[in-house]
Amino acid sequence: MTGSIHTEPQAAAKRGYVYIAGAGPGDPELLTLKADRVLRGADVILFDDLVLPQMLEPYKAEKIYTGKRKDAHHFAQDEINQEIVRHALMGKTVVRLKGGDPFIFGRGGEEIETLRQHGIGYEIIPGITAAHGASAYSEIPLTMRKVSSSVAFCTGHPVNSIQVPDTDTIVYYMVASNVHDVLDKVAASGRSGETMVAVVQNATRYNQRVITSTLDEFRKREKAVYSPALLIIGQNISQYIEENWFSRKKKVLMTGEAPKKYPPADYITVPFPCQQVAGADLGAVKACIEGIDRFSMLFFQNRFAVRYFFKYLFEHGRDVRHLAHLVICTANRSVASALQEYGIIPDCCLDREGVDAIAAMLRKEELTGQRILLSGAEHVDELVAGQLREGGNEVTPLVVYVHGAQDQVEKIDLDFIDEIYFASADCVKKFRGMYDAIPARIAVTPADERTAEEMRRQFGG
Repeated sequence: MTGSIHTEPQAAAKRGYVYIAGAGPGDPELLTLKADRVLRGADVILFDDLVLPQMLEPYKAEKIYTGKRKDAHHFAQDEINQEIVRHALMGKTVVRLKGGDPFIFGRGGEEIETLRQHGIGYEIIPGITAAHGASAYSEIPLTMRKVSSSVAFCTGHPVNSIQVPDTDTIVYYMVASNVHDVLDKVAASGRSGETMVAVVQNATRYNQRVITSTLDEFRKREKAVYSPALLIIGQNISQYIEENWFSRKKKVLMTGEAPKKYPPADYITVPFPCQQVAGADLGAVKACIEGIDRFSMLFFQNRFAVRYFFKYLFEHGRDVRHLAHLVICTANRSVASALQEYGIIPDCCLDREGVDAIAAMLRKEELTGQRILLSGAEHVDELVAGQLREGGNEVTPLVVYVHGAQDQVEKIDLDFIDEIYFASADCVKKFRGMYDAIPARIAVTPADERTAEEMRRQFGG
């Protein structure tokens, strides 16, 4: 963990509670009832890259994106542990939402170890793991009488530690970048070259793709495998058929609420959000940066607040010299490290966390009567703002980013879409902003004549 966290006896009673929950492999409907219940009561949700944004729309909690993909980590694992602890020590109900199941290659064990160290209460809520989802949505049984009576779950990383268990079926997770390394290990273990192999990409999602072959044939393939992907090895793959129950359903890109004409028995609806999600409060950002001399102190609660504050500072033609008069404080050492990337060492940094830590720091540093600019997300953390106000400090929250927003919004792969439903003319405009054309094979249904007219204006025809 970065930094040190210490709690006093009086703060312990105010500690929150943490749920380590599995979101399932991708299909939002595979979320469990218990996970849904705790998400509805959560104060904070820390979610991974493989948790689809539409799964979080019903929940009012503060949402923090902690995605971790190879070579593109938003948070290292130690930082995720620290974020969980930080919010719990402030008395909040925290849900750590992970793709699949938290205890199957999900690092749930590492997170509860940290919670135990800090005496924070927690529960584990299992989720449907990717192997089960891929099996059900591809009709490849992991066990089958007279074919497979044993199955093993393995990881494809690191390459020098790949295991090849002596089981009828083997499932390898995380193989997008090294599927051939895994297959070479399996072949070297003595498995027949005729052994059946299947790669399932984007399991249970609208763009699920299944590639089947034999061990020898797949090792000769040059075709890339895209993340997320898992590998299934075993003769049970002979049960796979291309026209299975999932592939027979039509995929409809839904730019609005699904009409009754698309029953779930026949269709899979793929949400395309038309509502614009506001980012920074640009007017307030401009006013605060131009009037930065009005403030005497800057407080950064997390590294996202640092990143986006400096993004807008530079965009408005300012640099760190314009902050020379400010006292700059950070919530922890991780945030202090983020500040150092911009050439700034904070004047004060919390060395412990808890519901009263900020106020105690301000008293220690004799920071009273300050005009504090609190850079952060759209939902102000009132516990933090309240502590900053102690000692007669005036606090001005500044929205510089949206919680849960990923740096890159995933585009819908139209190769998997059979129909597009446009709920309004505005939805047509937003779609046109992302796509130059609609493939001719895709059926298009407008909600009304005005929407149809906008379609003709944007796409012709």
